[in-house]
Amino acid sequence: MEILNQTISWTHTISATLSLVFGTIVLFGNKGDLRHKKLGLWYFYAMLINNLTALVIINAFGNWFFPHYLAIACLIVIIPGIIAIKLKHKYWLKIHIISMVISYYLLIGGAINEAFLHIPKLRPFIINNDPIVGITQMVAQILFIGLLIYFLRKYRKFGVNK
Repeated sequence: MEILNQTISWTHTISATLSLVFGTIVLFGNKGDLRHKKLGLWYFYAMLINNLTALVIINAFGNWFFPHYLAIACLIVIIPGIIAIKLKHKYWLKIHIISMVISYYLLIGGAINEAFLHIPKLRPFIINNDPIVGITQMVAQILFIGLLIYFLRKYRKFGVNK
């Protein structure tokens, strides 16, 4: 059983790392070109693996806790983002942008939580419910809301079928 848990854990860690790499390149790179499409698809698959493995990882107390629900939320967000590209309906680009930015925020939010859980110098902050954890998450939220507004404004005239 331990080898299964380690395999799932390592798969989760590797897919999360790949998601961070692919997502960063896609988010801050050129949009719509072949590289964006290819890395975006790799991001989607890495996120799919990341979030599906998160659903079977049990915390130290032997049960689900809040991040498991965020994995479900991320799956609910990221799948329509890919479907919108395939269907190309009237609002496909807005749905794609919103879905992908939110999914990347959830990934970064998870990375922030993992940092506070696993970096020895940061762990006391999360154990003691220190406000710095929430402040860090709030700063990330504000940054991603800004990114979301930026992309929606920048690409508002694209993607509308006439």
